[in-house]
Amino acid sequence: MVVLPAHAQSAQSPSWGAIASVYGAQGYAFNHPSRAAAEAAARAQCDRAARRPGACAVTAYFNRSCGALATGNYGEWGAATALTADAATQAAVGQCDAHLPTQPCKAVVTVCSPR
Repeated sequence: MVVLPAHAQSAQSPSWGAIASVYGAQGYAFNHPSRAAAEAAARAQCDRAARRPGACAVTAYFNRSCGALATGNYGEWGAATALTADAATQAAVGQCDAHLPTQPCKAVVTVCSPR
């Protein structure tokens, strides 16, 4: 699991982040000036990890907050955003677990953009 902490930053400037995924691969971005830039960076990182250009889709985006992605053992997943990394992680795991996986879901990415 990747966990990146938030750092102090002016509340006036945007600080977008995003998580993208496809079965077996994830990508994330944080501290970007726009939602589009964060989504593009997360998709690009995920596509490289998947070794398939255009395969990944954005599962969460956030501004000056946190996002998390949880996956299960048979492709089930959950994504969530919240003000803290712990809250985003718990919500993503809960969403994934609601799909009735045979084993508990695990957080694979938790990332925060600077506030």
